[in-house]
Amino acid sequence: MLVTSASMTRGRHYGIVLVLGMSLMGCISTPAQPPQTIGFTRAANVTGTDSLWVMKDDGSEQVPLNVGADGNRSMTWSPDGNSIAFESVRDGNLGIYTARILKNRDGTYSAQDVQRRTTASADDSFPAWSHDCSLLAFSSKRPNQPYSSLWQLDLSSNTASPLTSGYEDSSPAWSPDGSKIAFTRSSENGSREIYVHVMSSAQDIRLTNNAVNDRDPSWSPSGRIIFARHSEDGTRSALFEMDAVDANGDGNGDHLTAVSSPQANEYDQKPEYSDNGKAVVFFRSQETGGGGPGDVWKLVVQDGTVMEPIVNLTQTKGHHEHGATWRRNGVCARRAK
Repeated sequence: MLVTSASMTRGRHYGIVLVLGMSLMGCISTPAQPPQTIGFTRAANVTGTDSLWVMKDDGSEQVPLNVGADGNRSMTWSPDGNSIAFESVRDGNLGIYTARILKNRDGTYSAQDVQRRTTASADDSFPAWSHDCSLLAFSSKRPNQPYSSLWQLDLSSNTASPLTSGYEDSSPAWSPDGSKIAFTRSSENGSREIYVHVMSSAQDIRLTNNAVNDRDPSWSPSGRIIFARHSEDGTRSALFEMDAVDANGDGNGDHLTAVSSPQANEYDQKPEYSDNGKAVVFFRSQETGGGGPGDVWKLVVQDGTVMEPIVNLTQTKGHHEHGATWRRNGVCARRAK
């Protein structure tokens, strides 16, 4: 069982007892690891022009990542850490782009071979890499399509094909084994809910079922789903985790547990696990409704415990940092034939 140190101490940013051990069971103490790299989006203010940045996971060495134009966001690293996908408005509408990323001798990063991958007149957003680096899932409202749905882009041919046909489907995240895609869908009552699309059957399985907004799903290394949930009174948004299955058919993922415990007017959003499952990055907005400027935060898991305090990595006032994502250090899995 994973617990938070807040069960023993009290402070401004505290957590609650968790059962996240299913995600990280068997964790043991290990020597300190070298800093990892985090990509994120920064703007001068909430309505300002977005640009891509990178930093170390202790918040140091914050530098812009030049991809040839401004107006870029929703950066995500390929599983092998050699490329990124991102959104950009540089060509008039929101499209999906990729770039090859090189690490320079001074520790900074540079982008090469920037390519536009989607060319439809519709806005394309929220790119997500498949585990074999060959595909991107993304959200799009194509011509003659009443709502946004998920699409799949083959990077070898830039051919896009539909995956879902729901109501305002967005924020896809591929599972570690490539068999499922978690995403957000608007429900009949207007709330946002978490679903999983099964690649082999094209079935969409609902994993949250309530009157509040659930959004921004991503996967733990062991295959659980972490996401953001608004409180019933709308005063905060916390991070939760659950199994990617609904064994009893009640429309909810099994073994739901809380990960963060924000104060009033603190909105935790877009969480993402590190490769080793020992840390989570997310962004927190601290204005009523969650629409204010955000900072990138990190919580650390040590020996099965979510450690306190959680850490504000960017600590800027007025600037808006969001969309934090880990640089991956794995490999592109072999594509099934």
